[in-house]
Amino acid sequence: MTQEMSVNNQLKVKEVIDLSVSLKSLDTPIYPGYPQPLRTTYSTIRDNGYASFVWMFVEHTATHVDAPAHFVPGTKTVDEVPLERYVGPGAVLDFSQKPPMYSISRSDISSALKNLPSKVGSGWMLLFYTGYTNKAKSSEWLNHPELSEDACNYIVELGVNSIGFDAPGPDHTPFPAHKILLSNTIGNYENLANLDKLLGKNFLFVGAPLALTGGSASPVRALALVF
Repeated sequence: MTQEMSVNNQLKVKEVIDLSVSLKSLDTPIYPGYPQPLRTTYSTIRDNGYASFVWMFVEHTATHVDAPAHFVPGTKTVDEVPLERYVGPGAVLDFSQKPPMYSISRSDISSALKNLPSKVGSGWMLLFYTGYTNKAKSSEWLNHPELSEDACNYIVELGVNSIGFDAPGPDHTPFPAHKILLSNTIGNYENLANLDKLLGKNFLFVGAPLALTGGSASPVRALALVF
């Protein structure tokens, strides 16, 4: 969707890009072992005068953000994380040409950041373009690149708000990225889409979750405001 608008006559948004995967009943790419989301009818316009549905899904379905409580006992749940952690200037790093299961290193990230026009640091959203959302439902989907422990420690040093992958996650078992980043209140967005459309662009990332009390994660409608 392309549009131009003015916010307080100061911020001109040239484009709004949807970064989310649709959550479809019984037809959504899900992490192995999780159930498919399900939508059932609660009321109809014909019978009740209005339509409404009941949805059932795991918090970690489609495009979603993990809270610290997903991996770290006694830490913040998705409703307790300050909202400002879900919004910030964004940067996309391109790892789409890496081989399956590639381990992204500290030096990989450092080198990629040097090619960006702005300095990424506190308050930023660091996104990783891998191309694996386009491989959903294929045998390749789970062979996405991942963050090494050293890369995670470097991300902590950068002080970003959150990271995000257009893949099922930023790591594989035993999930070092989840453990390191979430323990430092760095949010983790999974199953993002359209990150290739943001390469080389200045944008504001917005990915607020539902206020699920006690939730370990929440689906989001992530988007980028390009300016």
